[in-house]
Amino acid sequence: MKSKFFLVFTTIFVLFNLSVFPQIVFRDLPNYKINTSDLLFYDITETRQVIPLNGIWKVYPKNDPEKSVNINVPSVFKGSGEFIFQKNFKLTEKQIKENKIDIVFFGLNYSADISLNKIIIYRHTGGDLPFTVRLPRDILKSDGDNIISVSLVYKLDAENTIPLKQRFFFPQNFGGLIRDVYLHLIPNINLQKTELSSSIDFKGNKATVTINSQIVNNQFRNPGDTLPELSNFTFVTQIFSPDGRTFSVSDKKDFELKRNREIQIKNSLTISNPVLWSPENPQSYLVRLEIFSGGNLIDRYDQSIALYSLTASNENLLLNNQPYKLNGVTYIPSFKTFGSMMTYSQMEADIIKIKDTGFNSVRFAKSIPHPYLLKLCETYGLLPVVELPLGNIPEGLSNSINFTARVKNYLNLLIDAYSKFSAFSVLNLGSSFIQKSESHRSFLNNISSFVKSKRNVLVAASIFRTEADEVEGIDLYGIEIFNNSVNNYENEIKSLQEKIGKGRLFISDATYTASIGQTDGYVNEYSFEAQAKFFEDLLNFSEQNNLSGYFVNTMFDLRGDYASLTSGYDEDNVYKIGLITEDRKQERLAYKVISAKLRNAERVTIPIGAKKDDAPMIFIVTGLLLALVMGVLVNSGKKFREDASRALLRPYNFFADVRDQRIISAYHSIYLAIVVSLVNALISANVLYYLKTSFFFEKFLLSFGSPAIMSAVSYLAWHPFNAIVWLFVITIMVLIILMLLIKAAAFFVKTKVYLSSTFFTVIWSLLPIVLLIPVGIVLYRLLNADVANLYIFISLIIIKLWLLYRLIKGIYVIYDVNPSTVYFYSIVFILGVITVVTVYYEVNSSVVENILLTLKQFNII
Repeated sequence: MKSKFFLVFTTIFVLFNLSVFPQIVFRDLPNYKINTSDLLFYDITETRQVIPLNGIWKVYPKNDPEKSVNINVPSVFKGSGEFIFQKNFKLTEKQIKENKIDIVFFGLNYSADISLNKIIIYRHTGGDLPFTVRLPRDILKSDGDNIISVSLVYKLDAENTIPLKQRFFFPQNFGGLIRDVYLHLIPNINLQKTELSSSIDFKGNKATVTINSQIVNNQFRNPGDTLPELSNFTFVTQIFSPDGRTFSVSDKKDFELKRNREIQIKNSLTISNPVLWSPENPQSYLVRLEIFSGGNLIDRYDQSIALYSLTASNENLLLNNQPYKLNGVTYIPSFKTFGSMMTYSQMEADIIKIKDTGFNSVRFAKSIPHPYLLKLCETYGLLPVVELPLGNIPEGLSNSINFTARVKNYLNLLIDAYSKFSAFSVLNLGSSFIQKSESHRSFLNNISSFVKSKRNVLVAASIFRTEADEVEGIDLYGIEIFNNSVNNYENEIKSLQEKIGKGRLFISDATYTASIGQTDGYVNEYSFEAQAKFFEDLLNFSEQNNLSGYFVNTMFDLRGDYASLTSGYDEDNVYKIGLITEDRKQERLAYKVISAKLRNAERVTIPIGAKKDDAPMIFIVTGLLLALVMGVLVNSGKKFREDASRALLRPYNFFADVRDQRIISAYHSIYLAIVVSLVNALISANVLYYLKTSFFFEKFLLSFGSPAIMSAVSYLAWHPFNAIVWLFVITIMVLIILMLLIKAAAFFVKTKVYLSSTFFTVIWSLLPIVLLIPVGIVLYRLLNADVANLYIFISLIIIKLWLLYRLIKGIYVIYDVNPSTVYFYSIVFILGVITVVTVYYEVNSSVVENILLTLKQFNII
């Protein structure tokens, strides 16, 4: 209870995140092993090998090597900071002399300087993207240990990182060397870079595979070498059919390449009657590229290629020249305290589960996928949509030249990292864009042009709600639907289809939060049954309205860095939006409904049930108790009735009596303070309980970028009894602080002000709030009826301003000074507090830009 009190109190009233430097704890997966048995994925052939660098690494805070500890890699840590990771490895003289040696990072987070033997060789600008670094031969040692050092900085912010600090329903983000690290040894004469592309002639029933190879000769001569230089080579290209045993086509070219030179060889091979890849028939060809010299194999490189065509026309999305629909699901890896870190068997099990459900596409939303996941998509037959992990970009940030350059650099690394996966054909530029925003439109146009200059992919963008206009460079437009049936947007969607084309519009993010769990039917909102009905409507709508597809959000529950209101409070910040629980053990009704629909199995019945009243009884009980206490006070004697009447109707005279130390009952004032605090707590708890499912309210709070605020508000909103208790305690604390502030300010006036006078002034100035006791009993029901909510909130604000006015009047009366002076300094003080809080969150979280974005998303401005 003490910890909850501290959390709530410091968050709501101080509104500052007091940064503590907790001990960083590293977590690694037990019994984790790198999957080097997959030779094709790791590029292991007769001439190429890998040396894993997973396992024990030394890590210590930057500039403090005395605090070094041993950790396992891959591993993750929570918190921010700068750390040095070090690993020793040995190489033989032969390995160094005969090979080009790269170090491959499948992912680290966030930015890092890579050093070899204390010399910086690469700077990773940020993000958990796979990347490769060449190890300079002249720095490597063959007569001792080589030291690879990673100077890692991890801290997300609101302007300079991808993803940004504010993340709605994003997975937990951890620092560390979060994926495999290994050395890749390739012969000196090698295929340094290979680009495969394909085109399909549907009329001629043939496919052309174009191979652009860069071959380098990195051999060097030692003074004692007597062997002749190799300069004449043969380049052999073979394409194996999907059965893996027969040649589909082959090619052979002779070429000359001297030392320290490179050559580009481009050839095109035609395959007759090609086997086309599709989710229903996931078969791929194997391209084998070999370099020979005098009959001896010098280098061999293998890569799979899926032959298919995916295009977007105004009428249809076309796969292999046939109309196709994306029946997809988002996949956001989340494994409790390990985040996205997972074993290869877990990756495969998840992809198989998605495929077995009946989906034909998967969107790797809000995170960068492990490269192995793309390989699994190609193997099992899922069209992957890779996504830039950006959402809710403030307009000012999207206009920033520096931010745009950072995004382009990130995308350059992303495209390069996944270039070998032919299944990668759709890139989503992020989520929650506002199409009516010129800043967002310009950003999308700029970034999409850059992407298309790098790779031939379909470029998609996920749009907030159902407002979209055509943007040059965007091929697919996704619309986001949250907790609201797609049927409610039928007219808007049909209008969009006419505007941008049926084949280019899809539901990119259909989310339903099952925050209340299981009930007896779908008429109860936010239940598992309501979630199932939501997705059943989505699938039916997609069929009937010729959408190019949809993506159910999401396959599994996930946990994030921020607590959620709309998903329900959870101590571990688990978002209950998945078809299956985070531990992969419980399949929800929505999963069964979707699977039956996609696999043409017998329809799963969703019970209708009966609507349940969710108004908490504690509101009624507390209100009646307050009414009883006030009744006792009113009937306790003539004195209280007279004081209350004067304080309410003639406040100036009452506060003058307080100033002149005329008798005011301390007993009555204490009881009134308790009642005032409880009424305030009751009204606030009603409002929070109503706002617990408000999409707007959650995104507004998220603008502050504070996990503490999100956790405190979510906890209070979903626990009405606890909310009344804590808000009561907090109100008492605020009243005490107000008394002390008024007493402290009295040092600047001539009149002697007693502490008791400040107590009476604060408490009796708030007397009108007791008139809201009946409102506190029914307020949630009134708000839930959604008849006059705007007027209710305006009325509550007016009452709060009235109370503030009464308090200021009481202050200038007991100070016995000019009212204008007190009004002036009171306003200055209030504005000063607001300014300090705003500046703090603006510096740390760009709160103003994010609030403006939220207001624009909901058409408030």
